[in-house]
Amino acid sequence: MRTVAIALAAGIGLGGSGAWWVQSLRAGAAIALRNDQQSKQALTQAQLSQAATEIKSAGLLRHSAGQQENTHAYTQKIQLLEAGRTADAARIASLQHNLRTTATQHAQAVSDAAACRDLADQHQRLATLASEGAGVVDELVGLVERRNAQVVLLQGQSVVDRELLGGLTRD
Repeated sequence: MRTVAIALAAGIGLGGSGAWWVQSLRAGAAIALRNDQQSKQALTQAQLSQAATEIKSAGLLRHSAGQQENTHAYTQKIQLLEAGRTADAARIASLQHNLRTTATQHAQAVSDAAACRDLADQHQRLATLASEGAGVVDELVGLVERRNAQVVLLQGQSVVDRELLGGLTRD
């Protein structure tokens, strides 16, 4: 404002050329005023832009922190799942081993049962043969007893025949 007053005083003192000069000063003052307004407006715009950038940065920081927490939680969960998978794999291997062992034991039990059936059948056949043999032995005992009785009778007959023959030869 002081500059404008000085310029005005100088323009009055100069006369005609002063009007031109005053007009030039007015135009310069208007330009300076416009530049000043534009500077203030640019400053306000820059401050608003900076505030928006800071707000946006704060949002991005919150998002980044949340994403980092999620990544950490995901990593932890993956590690837990991996540990669980490893434990499950060990349990599966143990169960498979138990299944193979059980299958082997089952096969042995089936084989033992078949051997027991074979032994029972053989025992039955031997019992049948033994009972048949007992019947044959009974028959043979009876036959031996009859033969013994016949031998005893024949011995008695032989004694009688010898006595008869012994008495005939003496006569």
